[in-house]
Amino acid sequence: MKPLKDTRLAKVELGVYGKNTLNGTPYADEFLPDLRGRRAISKYREMRDNSATIGAILYAVEQTLRDVKIKVKPSKRVTKEQGQKEVEFVESVLDDMDHTLDDHISEALSSLTYGFAAFEVVYKPRNNLRSKYPDGRIGIKKLASRAQWTINKFNVDSDTGEILGFHQDGAYGKQAPYIPINKAIYYRTTSLNNDPAGRSILRNAYQPYYYLNKLQNYEAIAIERELHGIPMGRMPADYLSADASEDQVALREYFEGVLRDVKFNEQGFILLPSDQYMDDEGKPSGEHLMTFELVSSSGNRSIAIDPVVKRYQHDIARSVMAEFMMLGTTSGSYALSKSKTDLFLRSMESYINTIVDTLNKQLVEPLWRLNGLPWETMPYLEAGDVAPHDLSEMSSFLRNLNNADISVADQPSTVEALIHDIAELPFDRPLYESDLADRKAKDNAPQQTALPADAKVNQQEGVQNAGTGK
Repeated sequence: MKPLKDTRLAKVELGVYGKNTLNGTPYADEFLPDLRGRRAISKYREMRDNSATIGAILYAVEQTLRDVKIKVKPSKRVTKEQGQKEVEFVESVLDDMDHTLDDHISEALSSLTYGFAAFEVVYKPRNNLRSKYPDGRIGIKKLASRAQWTINKFNVDSDTGEILGFHQDGAYGKQAPYIPINKAIYYRTTSLNNDPAGRSILRNAYQPYYYLNKLQNYEAIAIERELHGIPMGRMPADYLSADASEDQVALREYFEGVLRDVKFNEQGFILLPSDQYMDDEGKPSGEHLMTFELVSSSGNRSIAIDPVVKRYQHDIARSVMAEFMMLGTTSGSYALSKSKTDLFLRSMESYINTIVDTLNKQLVEPLWRLNGLPWETMPYLEAGDVAPHDLSEMSSFLRNLNNADISVADQPSTVEALIHDIAELPFDRPLYESDLADRKAKDNAPQQTALPADAKVNQQEGVQNAGTGK
């Protein structure tokens, strides 16, 4: 293998991410036409809003992640006072928006449904008229949501594949807006093939949803008809011929509608003419001109729909690692339930960490740049735990460490702070090494031994006598 001698060539991108991603169309490399472009956004919206199984899963995800605490952590490259000052600034920015951070997190989670979520950042000066914290800096008015179905195309750099912005459909009487990426917060579930639309977590649930939807429609039709066969009618051949009169065609079409729409609630009865065929002698033959009956199979071939429906529901839940929600419909052990729940919560941690990382990159960094603040003072956002820790397991772990002669006593303050944090107990945690040193010095300082009341009196008398020479 020859070394790359041309340094200019080494600095240029030669390949491409995907075959069609550079044109900016959402899901351009998708091989199913129904899941490509704007049609995919409509389909994912239908799946989210129409499927009870998918709706329950996404509701569980939203409510679980909305409860996660987003903390502002100080920079580790500055002193305690500098770091805490900028932490308070970021906290005040998040508190000074027109909406809460929880509301934004809830809307950002729509990226799970569609693969991406876009927001326009609206800044504001922090003065007496617009802000609760008039410090003269630039703050944030709101993070305005831009619905996925309003985005028709992404602007992608043809050389690097970098996303430069996105185009929206224009509202009534307004020009179609274009939002550059440096004025936006843009979430993606994955950067696979650098598709600007990411990849919906419902992608693998599409096929079971498609068949489940059809199966439920068949089941509803069968129940609605409450019949055991296919309606069949008979009428004279003249009404079915190509040269039938207008009145005959009208009657035939009406009868076809009756057969098509017959069901228990709306078509409780069928009214037919009583005219009969005439025999060769011109007398009634007993056979009516028009008849109606139900054609049913001779054998019993009924298919149990419920197991098939449950199988597709399990497939949908399994595709997003939420199969534990289906354990009530079938048998399952506690250990199986716990392992599936833990796996689901682990995936929740990755979702919230993706959101927090995007906020650090696309919200905190531009805020620091606009205010001209030193980079070393910039704090960062950190997500808390998705699920509470099992305190019994933690106590067993600490006990096992002690039995194995593994001591954590050399870091008492750090371990104590961590235990209080896990148990969600109040604790004045030291954040810096200087705090740890101060606490250690305080712990090692000589303590004044408390004296009894009579000893204190004797001690005071002794001091007075020493002053008088007695």
